[in-house]
Amino acid sequence: MNRNRVKRQGQKAGLKTRWREESGLTLVEFMVAAIIGVILLGATIYVFTMQEEVIQDENSSTNIRAKGRHAIKIITRELKMAGFGMPPDQGITAMSSSSISYRVNNGDVRTTTPTGSSGVSAGAAGATDLTVVDGTGFADGDKIVIYNPGAGSYELNTVDGTPTASNLPLGSGLANSYTYGLNTRLFTVNKYNDVTLQHSGTNITKTVDSGSADVLISEAQSMSFDFYGETETSQVKRIGVSISMQDTNDSKLTKEFKTDVVLRN
Repeated sequence: MNRNRVKRQGQKAGLKTRWREESGLTLVEFMVAAIIGVILLGATIYVFTMQEEVIQDENSSTNIRAKGRHAIKIITRELKMAGFGMPPDQGITAMSSSSISYRVNNGDVRTTTPTGSSGVSAGAAGATDLTVVDGTGFADGDKIVIYNPGAGSYELNTVDGTPTASNLPLGSGLANSYTYGLNTRLFTVNKYNDVTLQHSGTNITKTVDSGSADVLISEAQSMSFDFYGETETSQVKRIGVSISMQDTNDSKLTKEFKTDVVLRN
């Protein structure tokens, strides 16, 4: 009996030893697996974070490119209107590397004097009103340009008072005498506005006459003009435009956009 008891105790001791060994091996494996899991989880989070940053950068880059193209489109459209309704080469009035001013008939308000035969006067020098075909589109205070296409002469004036269907009261007497010639049977009258485009802070603004500056484009780090060596406003036929756009969330993300604008008027 003692021999059997010793045998059973030995078996129990062996089982306990194997259990300890097996339990110890399982714990080590668990710790290794846990460490590998943490490493894999960290790597996954890192890759996900990097992918998010790449996606954000791509979205920001796409957004800034779209805004830049839109900015160039707006400035091009504005500059192509410079001089509309004005005599040839009389659109641009001032220019610098970061701003440009010009005259333009924004509302396409215009009329002519009535047709007449050669030698007939449409308006004598010093007259304070002008007979026109239709003056209903004009208003008191409007700036106007009176143009003689046959002689290539013009003068700037203003509407002073309430226009009628056939007459424009003038702010000052006519500087020229307008007499019909063989090839000139009418004279044109156009309303015009003074417009200035310039960069201010992070905006590109547009000012019409003495009004407030309206924001045309935001997030613009800079805007510059190139007049290709021309120093006289009447000589300018082509304008180079450069606009640098900057992302609002990342100042390091900037892109420059350039174009040439050929003036129409």
